[in-house]
Amino acid sequence: MTQKSVTDLEVVGVEEWGHIMTQLLLPMAVTAPDPETYRARIRAAVVGGIRFFTITSTPHSSGRSSRLFAEGGDPFYAVVNQIEGESRLRQLGRDSVLEAGDFAIYDTALPYDRDFADGTYMVIMVPQQLLTLPPRAFIEIAGMKVPADEGIGRVAGPMLAGVAKDMSVLLGHGGLALAHTVVDLIAAAVAERLGIDAPTRANAQLAQLMEVRDYIMAHLSDHDLTPQTIADAHFISVRTLHSLFKEQGTSVSTWIRERRLEMARRDLVDPALTDAIRAVGERWGFADATHFSNAFKLAYGVSPRQYRKTALDELRRSSIDRE
Repeated sequence: MTQKSVTDLEVVGVEEWGHIMTQLLLPMAVTAPDPETYRARIRAAVVGGIRFFTITSTPHSSGRSSRLFAEGGDPFYAVVNQIEGESRLRQLGRDSVLEAGDFAIYDTALPYDRDFADGTYMVIMVPQQLLTLPPRAFIEIAGMKVPADEGIGRVAGPMLAGVAKDMSVLLGHGGLALAHTVVDLIAAAVAERLGIDAPTRANAQLAQLMEVRDYIMAHLSDHDLTPQTIADAHFISVRTLHSLFKEQGTSVSTWIRERRLEMARRDLVDPALTDAIRAVGERWGFADATHFSNAFKLAYGVSPRQYRKTALDELRRSSIDRE
């Protein structure tokens, strides 16, 4: 989805709303107390692969119960910022009630439920590669709430509300810088909630770095993905490639390993996937099962098998509690 202007749509009826959401946001199931009289307005803008949506609607619920993204694609985390009214987000056993100024994050690749009263909210779809967070942080952020009256949330709320009010600023000369500032602010707020340091992002050669990262995400399953093959694909030297990642405080091999581990972790907590642990590792570029298990435990603190069991047990308990 790319555009040069803000899309502005008025929607009547849940069926039309579900169709629009599938086109602009992501496939989801939508219900409302009165499907025929449901009303919504959505404004949308896309900057540098980051999707911004400001939505005003009557009460409704939405959610996903199945896997979303295609293998090899760069998955999104969605940030929902409550501008007016109240909403509720449930994912991976976390239950967050949002009031004006609060925001929460959910993983679009995993099951979730959202409930909205009358009000206005903004959704920001952020490619995972833009969230400069360490691997363990991705375990905690699905369903995480950042309150408007605590820490960085006191700054983030007004800034997000300002963007939601005038989305045309995203399409101006400083729009890309503003979009990345929003993402970095979100990452900083998450890091604060987790008690960790948020890595910084250098702006130099960012466009080239994004292109390289897109290529890596599309080839994560290739066992022969190396700095040399990546550099060759982009007609740059290996030294230049290493410099791009060094500016971000990481290395090519570390970034590849972390992305592979994160994709594998998502598969392990997906109740629709029953592949063996070895198969999950192989799908994301780990040819050796022992290497995969050791790397996963080093990154997340537990073995892949234990992590899957704990996560799926929690999902089952959450499902039972909602019935």
